[in-house]
Amino acid sequence: MTFDAPMRRGGLRAAARLLSTAFALAWASSAAAQVTATVEVNVRAPVVEAGAEADVAAPADRARGTEPVVAASVTVPESGRTAFTDAGGVARLRSLPPGRTTVLVSALGFEDAVLEVEAVNGRVVRAEVLLSPTPLRLEGLSVDVAAADLPPGGVAVDVAALPPTAVDLPSAVDRVPGATVVRQGGPGAPAVVQLRGSGGDQILVLLDGVPINSPLTGIADLSSVDLSSLERIVVLPGTHSSRYGPRALGGVVLLESRSAVRSSVHGTVGAGAWGSGEVGANGSWASAAAWSFSGGARWERSSGDFLYDVPDFRGGGELERENAAFERIGGDLRIARTGRLDASVQANVADIERGSPGTIAQPSAHGAQRHRRRGVGATLSGGDPNLGGSLRTAVQWQRAEYRDPSPPFGASYDTRNDVRRGEAALEGWWRPPLATARVGVDAARSRIDSNVLATPSVTVEELGLWGRLERPVDLGRLIRLELGAGLRLDRHDLVNETVVSPSLDLTAGRGPLTLELAWGRGFAPPGLGDLFFQEGVLVEPNPGLLPERIRDELSATLALDATVGRTGLSLRTSAYRADVEDMILWFPDFRFIWSPDNFDIERRGLELGAGVDIAAAGGTHSLTADVAWSRVEYTGDVLSGQVVYRPDFSADASLTLDLPLVSVTPTAAWIGERRSVPGSELNTLPAYVLVDLGFAVPFDVGTISGRLDLTLSNLLDERAALLVDYPLPSRGWSTRLRLQPG
Repeated sequence: MTFDAPMRRGGLRAAARLLSTAFALAWASSAAAQVTATVEVNVRAPVVEAGAEADVAAPADRARGTEPVVAASVTVPESGRTAFTDAGGVARLRSLPPGRTTVLVSALGFEDAVLEVEAVNGRVVRAEVLLSPTPLRLEGLSVDVAAADLPPGGVAVDVAALPPTAVDLPSAVDRVPGATVVRQGGPGAPAVVQLRGSGGDQILVLLDGVPINSPLTGIADLSSVDLSSLERIVVLPGTHSSRYGPRALGGVVLLESRSAVRSSVHGTVGAGAWGSGEVGANGSWASAAAWSFSGGARWERSSGDFLYDVPDFRGGGELERENAAFERIGGDLRIARTGRLDASVQANVADIERGSPGTIAQPSAHGAQRHRRRGVGATLSGGDPNLGGSLRTAVQWQRAEYRDPSPPFGASYDTRNDVRRGEAALEGWWRPPLATARVGVDAARSRIDSNVLATPSVTVEELGLWGRLERPVDLGRLIRLELGAGLRLDRHDLVNETVVSPSLDLTAGRGPLTLELAWGRGFAPPGLGDLFFQEGVLVEPNPGLLPERIRDELSATLALDATVGRTGLSLRTSAYRADVEDMILWFPDFRFIWSPDNFDIERRGLELGAGVDIAAAGGTHSLTADVAWSRVEYTGDVLSGQVVYRPDFSADASLTLDLPLVSVTPTAAWIGERRSVPGSELNTLPAYVLVDLGFAVPFDVGTISGRLDLTLSNLLDERAALLVDYPLPSRGWSTRLRLQPG
């Protein structure tokens, strides 16, 4: 379903009439109703009688013989709605329809539990469940990203719990404190994440353990992944080369596909400004014989013809962005079987076509891109938290095509890049009485065929060996202390040495307060495009590039998670220093010939965040706010000041009002001033503010439950740009209708 209705200043009233009609229908279908309910589930487990963890429980808990389970997932299987327990072991499921509801409780190291709760109109219903310890089978890389294992600086995003303002993967990741997503246009345009002032080529992005970073540029395009196909997003800022190796210099983004909990079917249709439309479906089926299937498919498009301000030197005024159309079709499938050995097979496909509009200074009416990705992987794992292992294999094929028969500058081009990548990873864990040990080996081989490289065909091989030790220490007086040490050795064809990446960390906690100190080293190899780009007009490669390195990253994170009555409070602050040696940046020389080179960069920053959840008026309302300061400066005599396109300050805030018949979420983001020319305090881009407003209306029609989402984006009609010559979309809107048969 597609509406070719670009958002114009004069067309806002017509869109409002359409949206008010849709809301009236949804409101009428739920009027009988029913005020939504909130269910609070208190998840507990028996107190450990011996060992280093015996003193964690509070005296009152110890008297009861139980302790809270932190970061347990509490899910309503029918809708997929999920919440995680806080430091007190309490999870809150909001906006549930009245009636009897089945809830599934899962936690690392415990058997799953199922309980029935009665959601009551406009009430907060409380339930308690006691989990039983049990061996737990772990799959591949999930050992390091379980919610209970996240470091305080890490962030886990439950996709099912995202507000309607998170319309795609880039907007979902952009909500993470310290993350900045750089877009080159409107819906479907390339989107790259930066963490703590690092470049996009220094962030490793893994989809079910397989990297989606381009071997040519090292950058991962978040717009190529469908948000609805994901169950969870985990963002780990800071260097993680000691575990994940190359490209994990500035952080890691882990994308986890959906898995089947129970049999269910969901459908989605949507439309929006600039001719946007989408249709999608996903479902899952779980049998009593330990088999499960899950998958989905989605199609979406946008004409992308938003309004933007023309620079004065181009004549000024206002124009539509042309040749910015986007279309994507994709799907995923997962088959799993549990038993003494857990096995799963995953497959995903994505096909993207988009225009290449060029810059607003040099627009192109004929440029086009096409990106295709196919991947299949298998995982086999077994054991328990004390002893076990896993094997993962994956094969991925990517093709990228770029063409323009008559560009505004230079000669016509028609480039094609093909990447075939195969990899395997073996991992094992052992937990003797005093420590936990994890070891692994992973190997990958990539073949790149490209008509833009000096060598048309290049093969790159990678081999990594890693290990990690974790040691809990009992200090008594309810103090939790854990020491960790990691070490990884990497051989990479683009680096002329064996790279050693160590890490040390210390986590201390008492009650709701947690402190983490970390030190580590990391590296990222040059991209093939940096080393072997085919020499052309005003472009030269640099085969002598060195790998990017962090010699000593120091970070400290202090977090507080507490529950006072019906109010949950979280506070977090992180400080870091992570200088980069030999960062690879492209600059023109005195002949205006562009070429990459190595530069030393000083990087340091501070992040502050707070969140409040308040249960009141039959719902749970939340407020979050984050501020980040990241100073990324050139060092040396040639260049000075902040690295281009790295804002000093950024901030965001989000409020969710869980009202009886509708959930309202206003959000605001502030991006500070950016420099656009190296070595000059002039030519800066001014700061700007983006304000979005989202509404979510749950309803029931017979046996069908659903939710109508409305998002109004860029309400202030900010005509800014994060990158010079790549404007942000003007004021827009989108609607999405989600349906689930009973």
